[in-house]
Amino acid sequence: MSENIYSSFYLYKEHRALRFEEPIRSFIQYKKFRLDLINGEKSEKDISHFFKDLTLLKMNQYYENPIVIHLMYELGYSCVNLDSKNDENSPLAIFIEYSKSQSEEIYPAANQKITFESLSKIDFEEYKNKFNQVYESLLSGETYQLNLTHPFYLRPNKILDPDEMVSRLWSDPLKVGPYAHATFIGPLDKLYFSNSPECLFQILNKSHSSRILTMPIKGTEKIGKKGFKESWTNLESSKKNQAELYMITDLMRNDLTRLTKYPSRVVHKKYPLQVPGLVHQFSVVDSKLPIETNLKELVLSLFPGGSITGAPKRNTMKLIEGIEKYKRGFYCGSTILLYENKKTASINIRSAEIDYGEEEIKYGAGGGITLQSKAEEEFEETLSKLKSFLILFELKKSYN
Repeated sequence: MSENIYSSFYLYKEHRALRFEEPIRSFIQYKKFRLDLINGEKSEKDISHFFKDLTLLKMNQYYENPIVIHLMYELGYSCVNLDSKNDENSPLAIFIEYSKSQSEEIYPAANQKITFESLSKIDFEEYKNKFNQVYESLLSGETYQLNLTHPFYLRPNKILDPDEMVSRLWSDPLKVGPYAHATFIGPLDKLYFSNSPECLFQILNKSHSSRILTMPIKGTEKIGKKGFKESWTNLESSKKNQAELYMITDLMRNDLTRLTKYPSRVVHKKYPLQVPGLVHQFSVVDSKLPIETNLKELVLSLFPGGSITGAPKRNTMKLIEGIEKYKRGFYCGSTILLYENKKTASINIRSAEIDYGEEEIKYGAGGGITLQSKAEEEFEETLSKLKSFLILFELKKSYN
């Protein structure tokens, strides 16, 4: 079974990937038990055992064996001390330690046209109803910004095997996010794929000190006919989008300071990031990291990322559960890579779960809602983020 578990991480600007194989330890963690993905055995190790495992992973450590950890969004309820029914039977994390790593080229994808049948739809009236619930919470002061998302279920007309699928998604280097990665779990018959452009944390180890960066994304603009420059000018001058970014940047700065006990600083207040069909804006926040910091401390302080929850985080997550009424899962979670001196974690936006048994893809999309938001514009942004994923397949079909 373990031969059917492997992960690939895109090496940004190098157009190749790191591939990890032959797991020596792999399990999926639930709230009250865990399931070994190598031998299929179930053990009564609850979520507290998972957090104990994370305390053993130090940020100043050299990792000869690659470790990949997928944190599902629902794990976040435990991180912010929320009692949630949504995570009772949900996978909360996948942990994999590999024994083999290699660099591999990304070969051109087969030139097959892939189209999708939509298995679920969201109309504007349905979206507006949820938007109005968010807006009432904003007016009452329960939240200042809430990231409202929606799942899309799609069935491709052709099922490519996991390697072919990743090659297809990564074939154009101009369309691949800097934190793109994929993991195939054979026992689950699932491919977890992310074209993420967003960083939850990145550790910079030096001989006598370490630093930690976080890079929240907030604000989106479609790239119009006049191209990137005009779209970035529109986004950069938007007071609404600027307020969103600054609010979440301040939240992440506070999370970092609480973690490190050192003052954190905003290195870049506003910077552009281009993804397929869209331009985002992001900031960079930096702090000194105590040398003894372990992964549990990072996860409890930073996860889930503020850009995909809102502010204040805990109360906003409680509102999200009541309004969205679905399990985000891999989408809006984070993927951590510990390998040699590389210690990074993405925020899994532009992410999908591909179920080979059901022959369907679950993809999530959404955006931040504030008092300056308009339902029509936010609905269009959600569809634009779906299209940003479909562009990877060079699809012509409209999902309006």
